[in-house]
Amino acid sequence: MRLRRSDVLDGAMRLLEEEGLAGLTMRRLASALDVRPSALYWHFADKRTLLDAMAEELVSGVPEPDASLPWDERAAALARGLRDALRSHRDGARLHAGTFVDGAHTLRVGNALLAAYTDAGLPRPRAMSTAFATLHFVLGHTIEEQARDELRAAGRWNPGRAVAAAGAFPELAAALADFEATPPDERFGEGLRAILEGARTRAAGGAGHA
Repeated sequence: MRLRRSDVLDGAMRLLEEEGLAGLTMRRLASALDVRPSALYWHFADKRTLLDAMAEELVSGVPEPDASLPWDERAAALARGLRDALRSHRDGARLHAGTFVDGAHTLRVGNALLAAYTDAGLPRPRAMSTAFATLHFVLGHTIEEQARDELRAAGRWNPGRAVAAAGAFPELAAALADFEATPPDERFGEGLRAILEGARTRAAGGAGHA
């Protein structure tokens, strides 16, 4: 049976789940699909092109928020939806962070986030920078979250080490201990609220507000 582009993409997503991003190579993918490596290049010019397609596939799982919702609820829904989509696959956030995708789903999410912040009253340039700040926060948080999950699974996560190392800075040590005791969902929500509150304050301050 002839190898289709969708077969390659599906196989790559399975291999990502099994081996992680470091183990995803064109040679291993070809072996998993029982084809020669040259067969993959018929559909994807190189590994970078394949990774871009995988990133777009991940973002396809982000639902469109209800357009009737207030701007901040739409922005929050998009951020949470992106986090969920990235977390749906091993190393999903690391994969996406290394790409620059212009696919339909990625553009859809970016446009919806931009619309939310312009509806908040931000001028377009400021709305765009806030949208990117939101995306970068989601990516960074999720990269760390998935990395910690892997370290925990391998028995290599030791949060007490950082707390102990900060012993010369009592406030930092106490804050780190509290931070580590806070569930990831709460930490994510707190960071997202900070971004939304900042957008609300800047919109209320008008164009001259720093």
